[in-house]
Amino acid sequence: MSEPVISMSSRERRLEQLLDTIRTHGGRWTANRVQNLRRLTGGPTQRGTASRDLKELARRGHLDEHGPEDGRFYTLKTRKDGRS
Repeated sequence: MSEPVISMSSRERRLEQLLDTIRTHGGRWTANRVQNLRRLTGGPTQRGTASRDLKELARRGHLDEHGPEDGRFYTLKTRKDGRS
């Protein structure tokens, strides 16, 4: 008997793709940068969605949050040994 196929929600796929892109390109990530990326890749371009996705990746421990609420940006969290 085969294993059941577990379908990932569209939100989880979107978060996984964003984290993969951040790991690949590094740097500072803002809602605006995520919106620009998604305009190129066909994802949702709403600012609120971009902000929530970055905040969720930070909540899960993948990103560090920086700056004030009106100038927030995120960077990839690195381990103490310097690896991501």
